[in-house]
Amino acid sequence: MRSGLVYADVSARGKLHLAGAVEPSVRSLTGASLDPGRTAAIASGGLVARVARDWALALLPPAAEDATLKSLGAVPTSPASVTDVTSAMSGFLAGGPRLRELLAQTLTIDLAGLQPGRCVAASWARIPAVLLMRDLGTPAVELYVGSEYGRYAWETLQQLGRTLGGAPIGWRALESAGWS
Repeated sequence: MRSGLVYADVSARGKLHLAGAVEPSVRSLTGASLDPGRTAAIASGGLVARVARDWALALLPPAAEDATLKSLGAVPTSPASVTDVTSAMSGFLAGGPRLRELLAQTLTIDLAGLQPGRCVAASWARIPAVLLMRDLGTPAVELYVGSEYGRYAWETLQQLGRTLGGAPIGWRALESAGWS
């Protein structure tokens, strides 16, 4: 990811949608409070994206959603609704020095606020998406869209990636870059 742009399909990642009073669930997963628009690591692996006061996504290693659902069910003070949306959302990662160019072509929001550790719900390539900004030694973004938009999102990434001198990468390359 050191030159150009790379992109990957990370749809296999487990995805839990938390809605309502999410603070106790977020605190259970991360060990701390998390402000809206921020991301934090989950102790057992993955990330929580607190998209809004009453909405968060837990993004997990593949096949970890059952154990995480069970642990969240044991949080007695959590009135949040937790739903496994792994198959309902497609996920992609893009990164590299030309990431800002990709985002400038696909987002209508101000890019200045998109720093590592931030998340936002926005229209990406004219479809609803959740974006998580990462720093994997180079700027990176995770994009999550409804699975009905998955093919369109992947084709858009491929087309723009080629234009920006990019190439797709696989799981091993992601893992060696420190992605989780």
